[in-house]
Amino acid sequence: MVDYAREEGQMSELETHERGDFNAVVARVRAGVPVSEAAEVMRSWSIPIGEFAVVLGVSEDEWRQAQVARAERVLSPVESDRLVRVTQVLEHARAVFDSEQEAAAWLAMPNPSLSGTSPMAWLDTDAGVHCVDDVLTRLEFGVYA
Repeated sequence: MVDYAREEGQMSELETHERGDFNAVVARVRAGVPVSEAAEVMRSWSIPIGEFAVVLGVSEDEWRQAQVARAERVLSPVESDRLVRVTQVLEHARAVFDSEQEAAAWLAMPNPSLSGTSPMAWLDTDAGVHCVDDVLTRLEFGVYA
């Protein structure tokens, strides 16, 4: 289980890819990430429920039902994979902006590099995740064109 009392900058189990433990990440995706962990990502990043549901590829109603289920439900492998990819982008944004709060604000603001839409709006597809990650990398290294 993820320790959500972690200090800013510490990695959760969803972020172990940064340490090179790809086997553990793939195993977690295949087994399914617990809904409670996904909900904590949504809460800690202040992502509106509708946007988070879109990112996971589920309806808002399905996401709400999953959160209130009595038994601990896990996301499907596809939903878990989407969550891990988005978490990677969230952590990249935190590293670029040196703050979760500033990173969250950047993710919500319209961005000219993304056709004037917010980076969060692009995180529902793998291609969109790569585009947002590319913009973050350009910001990180000062390449604005």
